[in-house]
Amino acid sequence: MGRLDQPNWLLGTSALAGAFLIIAAPQVAAAQAPPPGTGGTAGGATPGAVAGGAAQGSSPGQVEELIVTGTRIPQPNLTSVSPVQVVTAQEVSLGGRTVTADFLNQLPQIQQNAASGLGATSNPLSGPGGVATIDLRGLGQTRTLVLVDGRRLGVGDPNTGNPNPSPDINQIPAQLIERVDVLTGGASATYGSDAIAGVVNFIMRRNFEGFQVDFQESVFQHDQDNDIAQGALQEGGLPIPRDRMDGLSYDFSFVAGRNFADDRGNITGYYTYHRQEPVYQGARDFSACQLNIGDDGQPFCAGSSNSNLFYLSSGLGEDLAVSGNQFVPYGTGTTNPPALFNSNPYNSLIQDNTRTTAGFFANFELNRFFEFYSDFQYMHDKTNVQIAPSGLFQGGGPSPTGGFAVNCNNPFLSAQQQGALGCTPDLVAAGETVDLFIGRRNVEGGPRGSLYRHESYRAVFGSRGDLFGPFRYDLYGSYYKTQLDQTLTGYLGQTRTQNALQAVQGPNGPVCISGGSCVPYNIFQEGGVTQQALDYIILPAATSTGEATQRIVEGTITGDLSQWGIRSPWANDGLGVAGGFQYRKETLSFQPDPQSALGELSGGSGVATPVDGDIKVWEGFAEARLPLIQDRPFIDELQLEVGYRFSSYSIDIETNTYKVGLQWAPSEDIRFRTSYQQAIRAPNILELYTPSSVTNTSQVSEDPCAANATQPAPLEQCLRTGITAAQYGVIPQCPSGQCAVLNGGNLNLREEEAKTFSVGFTTRPRFLTGLTASVDYYRINLEGTISTVPLGVTLQRCLETGSEQFCSQIVRSSAGTLFGSNAASGGYIVGTGVNIGSGVASGVDAQINYSLPFERVGVTGWGALSFTFSGSYLIDAKTTPLPGEDEYNCAGLFGPQCQTVNPRWRHTLRVNWETPWDLLVSAAWRHFGEAKLETDTNEPTIGENTVDPFNHLLPDRNYLDLSAVWSPNEVLSIRAGVNNVLDTDPPIVNALIAGTGLPNTYPSYDLLGRRLFFGFTTRF
Repeated sequence: MGRLDQPNWLLGTSALAGAFLIIAAPQVAAAQAPPPGTGGTAGGATPGAVAGGAAQGSSPGQVEELIVTGTRIPQPNLTSVSPVQVVTAQEVSLGGRTVTADFLNQLPQIQQNAASGLGATSNPLSGPGGVATIDLRGLGQTRTLVLVDGRRLGVGDPNTGNPNPSPDINQIPAQLIERVDVLTGGASATYGSDAIAGVVNFIMRRNFEGFQVDFQESVFQHDQDNDIAQGALQEGGLPIPRDRMDGLSYDFSFVAGRNFADDRGNITGYYTYHRQEPVYQGARDFSACQLNIGDDGQPFCAGSSNSNLFYLSSGLGEDLAVSGNQFVPYGTGTTNPPALFNSNPYNSLIQDNTRTTAGFFANFELNRFFEFYSDFQYMHDKTNVQIAPSGLFQGGGPSPTGGFAVNCNNPFLSAQQQGALGCTPDLVAAGETVDLFIGRRNVEGGPRGSLYRHESYRAVFGSRGDLFGPFRYDLYGSYYKTQLDQTLTGYLGQTRTQNALQAVQGPNGPVCISGGSCVPYNIFQEGGVTQQALDYIILPAATSTGEATQRIVEGTITGDLSQWGIRSPWANDGLGVAGGFQYRKETLSFQPDPQSALGELSGGSGVATPVDGDIKVWEGFAEARLPLIQDRPFIDELQLEVGYRFSSYSIDIETNTYKVGLQWAPSEDIRFRTSYQQAIRAPNILELYTPSSVTNTSQVSEDPCAANATQPAPLEQCLRTGITAAQYGVIPQCPSGQCAVLNGGNLNLREEEAKTFSVGFTTRPRFLTGLTASVDYYRINLEGTISTVPLGVTLQRCLETGSEQFCSQIVRSSAGTLFGSNAASGGYIVGTGVNIGSGVASGVDAQINYSLPFERVGVTGWGALSFTFSGSYLIDAKTTPLPGEDEYNCAGLFGPQCQTVNPRWRHTLRVNWETPWDLLVSAAWRHFGEAKLETDTNEPTIGENTVDPFNHLLPDRNYLDLSAVWSPNEVLSIRAGVNNVLDTDPPIVNALIAGTGLPNTYPSYDLLGRRLFFGFTTRF
């Protein structure tokens, strides 16, 4: 019985462990806001602060102190000095989005970065599968701190192929979420490193009593009606996908809990199961082929030239393709494989995923001094990601030039082919070799597959209670671990393929010169590849393992000093304080197998790099909240909040972070707030310790000095990049729109620093019962950004200025190319991380909730309406790539340097009708604003003041979601709905702009069409 594949066994183990912990070390739950009701939380979001009033179970008039995300000081008035948006469990139910990342990505404050973000619909070429990350404010997922009940969540994937290690929110089951607090702006003084863009805090359901079973099934339905894409498919002779239903998913969960010891203790256990069937890009007309834009401004089906292409590595001579047993000029006639390979039908559009989670929350109050608690969470995830077949890729061969050596007397070469390769009779007789760049897709062997298995554990043990006087303590330890097992299949081996390309005539037919088990690989004749050759050159499954751990010990003391009379003379409430310490150790290791570590996988994105490192940090922190004035004319409350944190890292970094906040409520109806904070992000293990490796990138899609450049640079400029005059315009072009980059760690990195500022107001006017609203301006100034100099900037600056600072970062191969497969052979632009950039993110958030019972307007018997609106306007998304360089602003833009689509305005509006017939009907309007192509602007560095004939402007996208929940009794609740009712297609983006691997658009949009779901919940 395989342990990883036995969720029922695991559940039983968890339950037994939970029963033991009831006696040994259970947990008292932190006081939380009440479950969502019909008022301000009906739509699933509450502006400005934590939703609710008195905690559930408290007596009338009793107000229980709560912990507001962004501070460790309990407070009774549910206000936050920093903007906080709250998403409740009801939004999960009404949206039918049982995957945590799915419903969070609907928030206007969260972006999906097409270049680095991970999720079920992210680029299948981008690396790990089964991982979902959160990118708040578009500042990158490593700058968004993820908490579970106020405690840090560790790195979710240890793969060095993922250069932005961050928490995997797939580990958090949506069915167990009570609410999610999304805090904007720095919070490092409260929580430590990484809280630059803000904090996403998942508050889990605890103290559950009873038994609940939940089931949901959903499916995508799409009508193929994209005339532009279908015209390109038809012109290219490719099939047009039919209307279909696909992407079936289903979710099952149960939660069981009970109180014990006269309600002084509780244990809540859970189990969830998620299954998502895959959909491939060939199943949608807009993604069925790689769409490029012609000179006439119309899209056409392009493809990879790594299909049936042969030419000398020197760049001299013709580009050739195999037809029959002859070489013909590349691109002429019909060849098999074709001249261009359409990889899109093979690539995943949504990943094949199976995930189980299980765990428990337990607490037991021994007395007022000792409230023991423990959490345990487990996840097992198995994800298959499919991409197009492997093959021989131009510049990716084992020779110093990146080519493959083929002997002139190879018996598979016809006389015509020998002549085309420059093999004279003397060279044939001598068995000399020619060095070829070969782009030949393994169409006979099928697609490549990547299987990712993640297994994660998170355990928390602690105690809290009264200490002395007004002080309370909370002391806990936590351990977190994620284990990765990765298997890659379908890859050709570099060495094996090179051996199989060198053959001679033996007594019983062609044999490999290398002998042994080698079988000759005949790609010089149509139909010449045998199964025996495939069995030899296709590598056995490549396996890699990795592990990330996190250990935390933290102690906090809080107190309300009003008991000691420490208060402002003009205030009723006293000084609130909090202080404590934290020790944290994080480790990360990744070990590829030898064939991956040696770069043997053809088309495997270069060498897989091992790493084994750790970081330790010791921290002390303190906070204070002081009401200065209360209950005075025009000052219902004036409150000051301050905080400080000192951090010492084992990597010789010491930091100081702080916050200052002020709230002023002139009356009960309105509250103004402002805060200023310094936040930091320390470099992570991969940024420090990852060995250098070469991989392909779409950031630079062509070499302007190579053959067939669409925007060739002058010879004088190209000489500055390291080519010779003889190579200019002759050397091979970067294949498949991807030149190469050298990635790797840097032990000299320092921490990033951010200054964050916010100002705004919240209002709950008494004259308009049921309305709550907030408007907040935020500004985040980031300095010393750990990033790479944009590769396009490096290349362009070298061309224009010849500066050694930039030209030294361009390393050409011996053949002069700008693509390769290893650092020793060259052919790349250096892209290792440095503290060199800076940026600014600023904008305005608006949130409105309104509840309107029909009785209020004189209509009885019709229930109530509720409205929830959340909108975000992006003012700045500025980047300064280098000190002294001009900054550019990606707000309202999209493109390769901006990495994704950044609309100025996004919003969601949900309207609920709570009928008196046990039926709730809901409609949501999601708006995604327009964006302009970055090159069609005058922005420094990225703008060229052009007008793209096709992609000048991506238009707005509007989505309508409808759902209903029927609860005929207290036991049963049935829900159903349709998301993207109108089956709105995403806008088509030139594949050269969006990037290789993406479906001619960005994952920010709805990619799969209309989604129908049905589910039910039973409670006992």
